[in-house]
Amino acid sequence: MATISTIADDFDGSTPAETVYFTVSGKEYAIDLNEEHRAELEEVLDAFAEQMRRYTDAARPMGKATSPRATSSRSGGAGRKSGTDTKAVRAWAQENGYEVGDRGRIPAEIVEAYTNRGAKKG
Repeated sequence: MATISTIADDFDGSTPAETVYFTVSGKEYAIDLNEEHRAELEEVLDAFAEQMRRYTDAARPMGKATSPRATSSRSGGAGRKSGTDTKAVRAWAQENGYEVGDRGRIPAEIVEAYTNRGAKKG
């Protein structure tokens, strides 16, 4: 006897749907979407894709860590490696109208604005 499986959209339960796979920050995701929801996801990703660059293992410098996250210049945040004082970045960001939490990763855009804050004067 054969088994028939029907994939339903994870948002509204509609059929037909198909499984969409994608990876963000080294984490793999799968979601079942109907045609409309898949188009919405692709539209959002396309907006980001205009600013992205493709990453390949061949592009990794020799002798560096094997994790793409460890070698990415866009991994963001003001972590220990950057030498940036995260408390100072958070204080500056909050004083200048940026939304930034008291903990966690600081978005790269905020760190960049903090780093370039003196370059726009004069």
